[in-house]
Amino acid sequence: MVNFKVMGFIVICLFTLSSRAEESEPTFETSKEQQESRHSDGVDVYEWVADDAVVEDNSDGGVAYFEEPLVLPEHLGPVINPISAKNTDEPSVAFPESPLLDAPAPWVPSIVPFLDHTLPEEAAAKEGAKDGKTASKPLHEPKVVSPKQEGVPAKILAVDVHPKMPKIAILIDDLGYNRHGMESSLLLPTEVALAILPSTPFAHQTALGAQKQNRITLLHAPMENQRELKLGPGGLYAKMSEQELKSTLSNDLDGLPGIKGVNNHMGSLLTTKADSMKWVMETLKGRSLFFIDSLTSPKSVAKQTAQEFGLETVSRDVFLDNIRTEAAIDKQFTRLIKLAKKHGSALAIGHPYPETMSYLNKRLHNLGQDGVHLVPVSALLKVATQPAP
Repeated sequence: MVNFKVMGFIVICLFTLSSRAEESEPTFETSKEQQESRHSDGVDVYEWVADDAVVEDNSDGGVAYFEEPLVLPEHLGPVINPISAKNTDEPSVAFPESPLLDAPAPWVPSIVPFLDHTLPEEAAAKEGAKDGKTASKPLHEPKVVSPKQEGVPAKILAVDVHPKMPKIAILIDDLGYNRHGMESSLLLPTEVALAILPSTPFAHQTALGAQKQNRITLLHAPMENQRELKLGPGGLYAKMSEQELKSTLSNDLDGLPGIKGVNNHMGSLLTTKADSMKWVMETLKGRSLFFIDSLTSPKSVAKQTAQEFGLETVSRDVFLDNIRTEAAIDKQFTRLIKLAKKHGSALAIGHPYPETMSYLNKRLHNLGQDGVHLVPVSALLKVATQPAP
């Protein structure tokens, strides 16, 4: 006799085992709802074909692959979809766009925080400030530049200063007797000064021409010489009294417009007389004129007397044309350049001879190769530091 209770128990057990087997069987089909649910949970799903995966042919000739969800650790980065589902008619799983397949983003440098190098003294000052105490002055204060200091040029060092070019000055004497001398001298560079004899035929005209050119002009004051040569009008003699000498010199100065100074014509005797030179310098000081010593005598006291009266003064260094040949003039001009380079400056005196004018017209326009600079005589004048009272 069949035991129905036992059979019923066996049927229930078999049914239970069958249900559990169906639940435990793996499936590779994923419904659309499940796909959306997985994506919403932050789980990436991608199509994966294992070595033993089953590939089935669809009725339409397409190929379908089983799909396997896979979750990768976060440190491995984003998931890449290696297999495309473009060739299947089945609804494909929606994968998020991979950032590795997009256009590369511009590089942005990482910002590294600076370490705190606060010194213990500064840290204590900060703590004191928090507690309401007076903060001590930090050891390293930022240097504050005032607006006045901005744009201030740096100090000029000695090595930054270029050496000054030696200077030469030229004075042409004995002008006023003829037109040729006047015209040829006015054609020279305007730095060349002209010394005009008083009461001569072309004296006034020469002075006016030079004045129009802003050229320095001097009275070429005739002074007594040791050879007793004639001086011409307006001459100054050693036998003159103070009043006679000052009166004659004043008339000579008044006859020429634009006169800036005086130099001596001849004067190998008068320039050695201290009293006569004193009267000359007193007259020039009253008119604010300078004096140039032509130095016709080694015993001249003219420059020394001018310094004692506080006049601007200088002495002649070279006579250009004692010998009226181009070779001799060139030799003297070369000597002038050597003296200028040795002492920084030098003064030459010439005369309106045709040979001198021709040479200077050519030579003065090519001084660059000689390393000297032509300047007015005023640039060579000096004043004694302690003039006489």
